Amino acid sequence: MRLTFSVQVLLTLLSFVSSLLVAVVAGALSHEAGAPVAGAVLYGGSAFIGWMTLCVTVLTALGLLGHQSHPGE
Repeated sequence: MRLTFSVQVLLTLLSFVSSLLVAVVAGALSHEAGAPVAGAVLYGGSAFIGWMTLCVTVLTALGLLGHQSHPGE
């Protein structure tokens, strides 16, 4: 199934927004657990990168992102 470019952009934006949410929650929980602000920001940043990587990897593996060449097309 090949999606249009605008749908792929929307999926990427959805991944970005969900990654922001995960990063904010992870940073806030880290700060509540006693980490300093700088440590909480780093923790949130690493959670953002991890979640975004997972989202893009899964969407690409499902064939929803990127151009996949099929023989005969």
